Amino acid sequence: MTEYFDFWKLIAGLGLFLFAMNLLEKALKDLAGKSFRQFFRHSIDKPIPSVFGGILATTILQSSSLVGLIVLAFVGAGIIPLANAIGVIIGSNLGTTFTGWIVTTLGFKLNFSTFIYPLIAVGGIGYGLLKGKIQNFCLLLLAFALLLMGLDFMKEAVELLNQRADLQVLSGYPLIVYLFVGVIFTAIIQSSSATMMLTLSALYAGIIPLPAAAALVIGADLGTTSTVFLGSLQGGASKRRLAMAHIFFNLSVDIVAFALLYPILDLIQWLNLSDPLYSLVAFHSLFNLLGLIVFLPFISLFARKLEEWFPDNQIRVNQYINDVPVDVSDAAIEALSKETRHLLYLVTHLNLRFLNTRKADIEELEKEFYLPEVIQQSSCLEEYLLIKGLEGEIINYGLKIKLDDSGSDLTHQETLVHKIDNLINAVRHGVYSAKSFKDIEQDLRSFHLLENDYFSQSFSTLKDSAITNNLNIASLIGRRFNQEALEEELIDLADKLHQFHKKSADDIYAKQTSANLSTIELSTLLNVNKEIQTSADALIKSLHLL
Repeated sequence: MTEYFDFWKLIAGLGLFLFAMNLLEKALKDLAGKSFRQFFRHSIDKPIPSVFGGILATTILQSSSLVGLIVLAFVGAGIIPLANAIGVIIGSNLGTTFTGWIVTTLGFKLNFSTFIYPLIAVGGIGYGLLKGKIQNFCLLLLAFALLLMGLDFMKEAVELLNQRADLQVLSGYPLIVYLFVGVIFTAIIQSSSATMMLTLSALYAGIIPLPAAAALVIGADLGTTSTVFLGSLQGGASKRRLAMAHIFFNLSVDIVAFALLYPILDLIQWLNLSDPLYSLVAFHSLFNLLGLIVFLPFISLFARKLEEWFPDNQIRVNQYINDVPVDVSDAAIEALSKETRHLLYLVTHLNLRFLNTRKADIEELEKEFYLPEVIQQSSCLEEYLLIKGLEGEIINYGLKIKLDDSGSDLTHQETLVHKIDNLINAVRHGVYSAKSFKDIEQDLRSFHLLENDYFSQSFSTLKDSAITNNLNIASLIGRRFNQEALEEELIDLADKLHQFHKKSADDIYAKQTSANLSTIELSTLLNVNKEIQTSADALIKSLHLL
């Protein structure tokens, strides 16, 4: 029975450690803020600097998996090239080893448990009472205290299990078994840091020898590639390339590390690191550092090879402007017009995705328009970024169109210039429509979690109206109208929407007291009502300009 409780104390410690790591990530991201995000973007603009950006980002966020998923999204959206993304990934491998150094020093070598209660008291009370950056700092203290508490649980449970159970039978297994255990366990819990903490605990208690612990750590290093691999399954070729780069790099480095396990441990001992805990974290850092140094000169070459091995068969987002030269003005303006309609369709498609529209309705819409494969495989954020990219391409194309002034009158030239300006402005209004929905995406996804019936009902009404309007506007984009008839229909639609949203706002104000709306619920409803109206107005304005 005692061993039963020791086992659950070990599992509880692991759970608390994972929970604390998530809190730590949140606190560090909030504290880092915009300046850190800007630095991260600028630090990965070239392959070699991207390595150091990956090291620094992972050291700060303490999660190579999180950094890997962020970079995967950047690659999928075409924000950064593959070579730079690979640099970040291999840099994050080294950055994540700092977790072991920190925890070994603070959690094992110092008696830090006496500070756990003060940290929880200061962090918990501060987080509950304060706001802003100070609140985030208090959350950081609280997360750090819980992390140490989870580590303390694991240490004590492993020590007791070692005293009460005959665990020496584990010593009979070959190192390859420990390696596979590390791979499987890390792939399941999605955290190489947690595997490292359990390994350090077992090593500290004398349950496993240093070589076995080193094999577990190598396995954890390989198992952590599962996070990026899973994240790439729903993406295009660029995501698959990055996932394969991650697997190939880690697999190569880990095979070499396992083959040279004893020589590397001998080297560490020669460096006078006799303490097994420090020897283990040094081993982890050393083989990742050596792999990075060897791989660094070949990042760009490796990226090119991956592009050959995993060709991009996806159709580009633009459909018309790529194949029409800008110096053929009439054809170019026609292509520009078609591309603008194509973008506006993509905007309505994205708006419906943000609104969590029924899949059947979206599939019905997709029958009327062509949807590029890269859009089909993207997340909402990636689709928004792709549309933004298409906006830039259209504007750039429109500004480059060369008007032939030979033999044509000035009025005709002015008409063409005016038409180009209208199309460019139509594109800008269309993207602004999508931005309005992007800004309220979280509200649209989570409104049903609140218990206020009036709030949920009002939200559903606004959402249903927005779905209907976007479907109607999408049908207008694909149809050819007499200009006068289209103007009348758009004016009528705009008038109905204006009346609906004004009535919705008036009703929300009137029902504030009787419906027991909190200030946050009131603000959220009014903001969503306004953004949905803004999005619809922008789309209608786009059709006017067409």
